[in-house]
Amino acid sequence: MAFSQVFVRFLTLLIFALITTTTNAGSSVWKISSADKTLYLGGTVHMLRKSDYPLPQQYERAYAEADKLVFETDLAQLQASDVQQRMQRAVRYADKGGLQQRISPALYQRIGKVWQQYGLPGELLNGLRPSGVILTLTMLNLKQIGVDAQGIDDFFHTQAVRDGKPVAGLETVDQQISFLGAMGEGDEERFIAMSLDELEESAGFLDELISAWRRGSLVDLDRLMVADMRRDFPEQYNILLADRNQAWLPQIEVMLEDRPVEFVLVGSGHLAGEDGLLRQLKQRGYRIELLN
Repeated sequence: MAFSQVFVRFLTLLIFALITTTTNAGSSVWKISSADKTLYLGGTVHMLRKSDYPLPQQYERAYAEADKLVFETDLAQLQASDVQQRMQRAVRYADKGGLQQRISPALYQRIGKVWQQYGLPGELLNGLRPSGVILTLTMLNLKQIGVDAQGIDDFFHTQAVRDGKPVAGLETVDQQISFLGAMGEGDEERFIAMSLDELEESAGFLDELISAWRRGSLVDLDRLMVADMRRDFPEQYNILLADRNQAWLPQIEVMLEDRPVEFVLVGSGHLAGEDGLLRQLKQRGYRIELLN
């Protein structure tokens, strides 16, 4: 799988993914323990369909036990108008050359045809970075295939605010914006061409991903979200998954030293594979218990 394909799939989780060989766990929630201290770690899908609700009951159990919820970033801040403006700037070129100067005429024409099929203004295309082009098309494609409901993160963030539970983030919105803006830079031609190919298969992929997440199939989550990226694009794999996991681990360990119980919710790809949070926590001596 090419990085561009991974990016389309990563966007499915980012916008708005493991330490056991169990493939039919029944949920994607784990209890992490150190002595008498506990937290819950749940894998998320950031965009869902209405038919994907209700969520597995293990999520509600972990939420009920938790004193505080921790997400990848501050979800409320992501909705702020200034942050939205910065995200828009991050996916646009500052220079006048734009996208046309970075890809072949044939590919630019191909993008233009897809752009028109979605009824998008043609004059906006050239100013977008590869991430902006594929982000726009991905969001429209997801809507077309029925992704029309809150993702798990938004669902529990809304619930926590309503119930007065504290919320926090593992990284800043600026960090997330930087990941978004840099996608495909330096490899624009291959990134965009293969992303367009992958978009045609998005409905089948989403079905498979949600099935793997709902069943707690760690092997399938690794196969769908991580393994090919780790093998074929190690630099991007490190930036998007491994390095971020390493940055989150010390924060999670601090949580395991205090008395409040946290429920940490991150994209399911961050749990899967050899550099996943679950395997790393197990290697550091923490007890890992799957909620059934």
